[in-house]
Amino acid sequence: MELVGNSIIYLMMAFVAIGAVAAIRDADGGMGREFKEGLHAIGQIFIPVAGIMAAIPYLSAFVESAAGPVFGAIGADPAIAATSLIAVDMGGYQLAQATANSTGGWIMATIVGYLAGATIIFTIPVGLAVLDRRDHRFLALGVMSGILTVPVGVLISTSILLATGTTVRGEVSADAPSDAALSGLDTTSMLLNLLPLAVFVVVLALALRFWPATMIRLFIWFGRFLDAALKIVLALSIIEHFTGLFSAVLGAWGFDPIIADADDQYRALEVAGNIGIMLAGAFPMVYVLRKGLARPLGALGRRIGMSPEGTAGLLAASANVLALFRLIGHMPPKDKVLCIAYAVCAAFLVGDHLAFTANFQPNLILPLLAGKLAGGVLAILLAHLIALPAIRTAESESVAG
Repeated sequence: MELVGNSIIYLMMAFVAIGAVAAIRDADGGMGREFKEGLHAIGQIFIPVAGIMAAIPYLSAFVESAAGPVFGAIGADPAIAATSLIAVDMGGYQLAQATANSTGGWIMATIVGYLAGATIIFTIPVGLAVLDRRDHRFLALGVMSGILTVPVGVLISTSILLATGTTVRGEVSADAPSDAALSGLDTTSMLLNLLPLAVFVVVLALALRFWPATMIRLFIWFGRFLDAALKIVLALSIIEHFTGLFSAVLGAWGFDPIIADADDQYRALEVAGNIGIMLAGAFPMVYVLRKGLARPLGALGRRIGMSPEGTAGLLAASANVLALFRLIGHMPPKDKVLCIAYAVCAAFLVGDHLAFTANFQPNLILPLLAGKLAGGVLAILLAHLIALPAIRTAESESVAG
């Protein structure tokens, strides 16, 4: 696993150099633009990352007092509750370590955060912010279809880790040795950890099948609330950082800093920066793949009944969901739903998540890629089966409008 992880890191570093040279020659096109887009993504990543990571003390308390006992009652690790809602690269990684009962529970919770947490805390609020309001229903249908495959993706990744006896870094570090065993994790505990997720997705599938309109409205309300809450926490944290106002007036400030200090060198700004500088290589790499695979992607699209824009969207989502959102407006409604469903598990496959994993847990790269890709492909199939009636209704309304 370590060899695979290091090979991918060096490949991306080669594309950093190629992208930089391309940006010098032409900063507005090709790999030069992709190089810049990777670095510019730091700002987009920082907003939700800072809001979540600043709130970790309160979120940890909630997990330990509310969600933790519920998960513990059935034998599941409480860290799973944390990363079911919070992405790994947005504070979930640190929060999971703080709340996990074992190294194995922490790593499995980390995998959950790559799939479920990334969708809840990033894809939903960002999608609602950048997509046309008319596409919000397709975002909702895609996310609710894709979330059903999260347990499958987690099961595949975790099973590979157990079967191969993979070791990991036992602390939050970008340079510690990967020599810690997955203590506390076996087949039984893995299945118990998956039980709450499985129950949730079954309930969601039933609700989506019988009350799609209500679920779409609830989804949109939740996303808007989450987006507003994160921005408020970030704004207050910035004010506190520069003025100390709330500490002076209230006597204490319960949120974590958003910039590195003596206690923690991996605060929100540093995490977002680490991801962005890795994306400076990941984005040019994906650009080359997209150009080189244009013909087979078109053939694949015809086989599965998707437009060329739709198949391009799948590859774009694999790099970064923001790249997918740039293409959504050019797709037919069905492809919008299928691409977003795929993105629930497979988004950031060779982008942010690859970058974060390469930085902090390189031995997880191959198992994570396998689970994310399997979940994404299965999500496309489930979206066809479960969301198809609602998609047809939305297409009719779109034509009528």
